[in-house]
Amino acid sequence: MDQSVKTWQQGVKYTFATRHTWRHGNGAEAARINCEHFTRLRGASFPLKKITLPVIVQVGIEMEEEGASDAKINRVVSSVSTVLKHCEAHGLLSSAPKFPRRKENEGRLFYFTKEEVQRLIYLSTEVFERPDLADVIQFAAYTGMRQGEIMKLRSMDVDLVGNRICVGGMKGVETKAKNCRVIPIHPSIYSLVEKRAHSCLLEKGDKGKLFGDDWANRDQLLRAFYKPLQLLQKPEGYVFHTLRHSCATWMAEAGVPVHSIKEILGHRRIETTLRYAHCTSKALDLAISAI
Repeated sequence: MDQSVKTWQQGVKYTFATRHTWRHGNGAEAARINCEHFTRLRGASFPLKKITLPVIVQVGIEMEEEGASDAKINRVVSSVSTVLKHCEAHGLLSSAPKFPRRKENEGRLFYFTKEEVQRLIYLSTEVFERPDLADVIQFAAYTGMRQGEIMKLRSMDVDLVGNRICVGGMKGVETKAKNCRVIPIHPSIYSLVEKRAHSCLLEKGDKGKLFGDDWANRDQLLRAFYKPLQLLQKPEGYVFHTLRHSCATWMAEAGVPVHSIKEILGHRRIETTLRYAHCTSKALDLAISAI
């Protein structure tokens, strides 16, 4: 591959600069919006050659959790495919994989075990000397919050007395999207949250961000997370968002009611949550042993 076109953002920029229909066509703006979805979820620096089917499947799952329709997900997949094919045609990419269009409930849900999350935390702290990364990994795994939600979380959204985190604004204060939800603070992250909330409040006030100020942008966090993840030697498809899947899977394995999982994760459709209820054999074992 040409040394100047290695990342997703470079591939997008090249495609918009050299593909006639994206430079002058009526669909140029839609293509730009679709490409921005992939950038938002995987980062501008994601390697172009590593955009494989497992990666695309996971992006589709994440968009579904945000409430995107299958049609919208397919449009994003088409735009990503166009970038890869265009770069391949211009000799900038050795090969462009084919991505089948999405069908209902398609795709495997990846998740980490609790031991693997602890390993990621250890590697972040001891090997890469990034305790800030360790904090955000542990927080994500034990709240199930999306990366964007974590980056926006403010000290005023944390209620230590009530032992809860309010995502989308404090309960009783209606947000623009009207999607406020409450997540109980797990004992394993209480001291972490308490320390950060107090520090944030003293230094930046009640609107200071608990984690967002540690990172220039989402892309920086994704690059940092990729380093300990590589040492874990997991197959393709495991990403930062997998921490959210892990939280849901652990709850399902523990026998937490599906509707409770739905509320904690902020899913819009119960069908999305139901996928976690049967993604592990342990959940099935618990179901039988309960009768």
